[in-house]
Amino acid sequence: MSVQDVTESDEGYVKTAAHNYVSRKSIIHGPRNVEMKGKCVIAEDVIIRGDFASVRIGRYCHLGRKTIIRPPSYLASLGTIGRSIKEGASNSGGGTSAAQLQFLPLLVGNHTHIGSNCIIESASIGSSCSIGNSCVISKRVVIKDCCYIHDDTVIPPDTVIPPFSRVSGCPARIFNNEELPESVAVTSVDDRVRDFSDFVRSLKNSNQDSDSGSSNDNS
Repeated sequence: MSVQDVTESDEGYVKTAAHNYVSRKSIIHGPRNVEMKGKCVIAEDVIIRGDFASVRIGRYCHLGRKTIIRPPSYLASLGTIGRSIKEGASNSGGGTSAAQLQFLPLLVGNHTHIGSNCIIESASIGSSCSIGNSCVISKRVVIKDCCYIHDDTVIPPDTVIPPFSRVSGCPARIFNNEELPESVAVTSVDDRVRDFSDFVRSLKNSNQDSDSGSSNDNS
């Protein structure tokens, strides 16, 4: 999302050429490494760390307030090619061995909703997923399509969540007997499109109200 992609501004939000609405109070590090496919809403106080690795977000996605999107990291031995930060690690012999902290790309599929106050360090989140508020999706987690993550869920590192799963708890537990119906693949798309339309409509209504209020004050 480069600077030249911005086409117009609304109250509190910047609208891009792809019809993404990004809050002026959000922080996007490394914006050239952050790609939003279109019609996404980035709420206020969201932080996206595109300076670590690329972040790709699909169409009709919503990132709630104060959510942090950070590409997952892993330690690799010296000599591995890639962007890295050298770290010292003590070995059993009392000496110091060097390792590299490397970052993987973070992918979010289409029509996915991420709630407020979440920490996202997953490798990928599929399409048509719903993640509740105050969730922690730890490093390198893979969430397949059409999953529902309840509020306050903490998913441990390197976990793989199968499609149509319902997940809750700390640490997270998959409720196999409560698998989501396959119709979620369709209904979630309709829900995200409707949510985006409602957001744009409410934003325009609030702007019209503020404009009418200022004109009345001038009169």
